[in-house]
Amino acid sequence: MWQEFKDFLLRGNVLDLAVAVVLGAAFGKIVTALVENIIMPSIALIFGNTDFTSEWAYKGITYGVFIQAIIDFIIIGAAIFIFVKVVNTLTRNRFVEEAAEDEQIVLLREIRDSLKNDSLKS
Repeated sequence: MWQEFKDFLLRGNVLDLAVAVVLGAAFGKIVTALVENIIMPSIALIFGNTDFTSEWAYKGITYGVFIQAIIDFIIIGAAIFIFVKVVNTLTRNRFVEEAAEDEQIVLLREIRDSLKNDSLKS
């Protein structure tokens, strides 16, 4: 049973998930700081007060909190989308360069083999 538990913990998927959770939490803090300290104050300069939580309420129903959560969600989602898009672009470019390098190696091998065959025929 101990060996199975060890195998489970050391399996790549579990480790990848743990790293993703830690990085996600750290990235969440960055995005929250961006929203609370840069984006929302910038919006406040344009539209006035952006704190919907205290102003938008009706007979104890604070629907402003819900509206604030929706705005935060949209901004956080957009920030994560842009971050993932940039990472995917950078990663894709690296793989394209590696693939191009592999094609060059294949071509060089073909030339080498062709030269070997020509020298054997002579």
